[in-house]
Amino acid sequence: MSRLTLPINFHEMSVFNQYFVAIICIFFLLIPSVLVPEVSAQNLPTGQCVTEFKADNDYFTDKVTVETASLFSIEYFNHYKLVTNKQTQEVFGLYQCGTVNDLPANVKPFPVSINSVAVTDTSSNAFLDMLGLRSVIKVLGSADLISSPCIQYAKDNGDITILSTNETLNAIELGNVDLIFGATDAAADKKSVSVSSSNDPGVLNRVEWIKFYSVFFNAESKANEVYGKIKSNYECFKNLVGKNTLSNKPVVAWVAYEAPSEFNQNTAAYKIADAMYKMQLTEDAGGVYFNSTTLSYSNSVDFLKAIENVDILIDETFVAPTLDDVYKNFELTPNQQYKFIKNQAIYREDGLTGPNDGRDWFENAVVMGDALLEDMINVVNPKLPKSDYQRIWLRNVAKNEPIKISSSNNCSDLNQPSFSKADDCSALPSVSVKGDGVISSTPTFFSYLIAFVISVIFSNISII
Repeated sequence: MSRLTLPINFHEMSVFNQYFVAIICIFFLLIPSVLVPEVSAQNLPTGQCVTEFKADNDYFTDKVTVETASLFSIEYFNHYKLVTNKQTQEVFGLYQCGTVNDLPANVKPFPVSINSVAVTDTSSNAFLDMLGLRSVIKVLGSADLISSPCIQYAKDNGDITILSTNETLNAIELGNVDLIFGATDAAADKKSVSVSSSNDPGVLNRVEWIKFYSVFFNAESKANEVYGKIKSNYECFKNLVGKNTLSNKPVVAWVAYEAPSEFNQNTAAYKIADAMYKMQLTEDAGGVYFNSTTLSYSNSVDFLKAIENVDILIDETFVAPTLDDVYKNFELTPNQQYKFIKNQAIYREDGLTGPNDGRDWFENAVVMGDALLEDMINVVNPKLPKSDYQRIWLRNVAKNEPIKISSSNNCSDLNQPSFSKADDCSALPSVSVKGDGVISSTPTFFSYLIAFVISVIFSNISII
């Protein structure tokens, strides 16, 4: 009886020996990265600073790159970062605590990681929520404008203070935090950090401001993860719309009524929006964005003449919760033949608010760009993105859809970060993303490792 023997060659290694040598080599290559982690700010425990500063160390191995946003920039150096708000021209120098403050002149210095903040811009709440940094919020500018249920919960339990209107107490409260987000009207304040997320022109531009916030907390890795998921999901929804384009795209107008007041010389104004992100959102959802050479009208007759062929109306008037309010403001009547009246296609942005009418539209709708697009898709085509879709922010006031109230009772876990409210586009039954490059997995190290081992096994090239 013959016995199967493995080929042995003392000059040329066998295929099987090559395999084992490859594995051993890879193992030893991995040992330094496992046993000797690179010194970086992200590897330090929360609240701990560098104890032995080395100028040649890169203390920020996790970095972000600005891809879409146009109103901020970030530069990395070994032990500090320079963050610029391009709209306000403020530059913030973030040096790793425990290193040296040798920042350039004319920058606002902050040792990072930041441990406590005051927030006077409501959208900042949502960005910090999604980064898992809710606990750093110690002071809020207003109690009424909060939508986040867990921030409401923290406020109700005394973990967050509402900024006092008393000047002396106000100074004391702000003196107890490391920085103030949103204080654009106090640029001279050494603790103020101006934010312009709501002014960045595109939907994903606004979302990407999560990277701006992250650098103050060395949370770049989390920001990259959140932005990457939202961007990928947004592109998937956009692709879904492209595969289900309506033969007659509806025309969408974003409008607002301004009542006479001391701020407009006691003259009513009827306005048509021209914000870039609204145009982008409308077009990505499959609609046609209505724009006009005249964006403000002093009387309803001229205004209604301008929008007479509009299919869908989005009313951005802040106070107009009922259809009767909308009709009254724009001097409309139910029997008029406008398409948006006949089709019951009048929407408002107040679908989700806090108990005191704090609009989630100004919080989560800024950072959750994929969920915002999903809402808009359903406005343009009610059959998408799925038959039972429930809009979050855009409420059909013509159909008397109710306002949803977000209260502290809706906080399920105070210690968990918030997540985008969007559906997973790639999991929707009607979505096909095969081969379009929208949704794809990033190759991991282990996928490369497996590919390398397979190539060694089947290669005729000897390792030694």
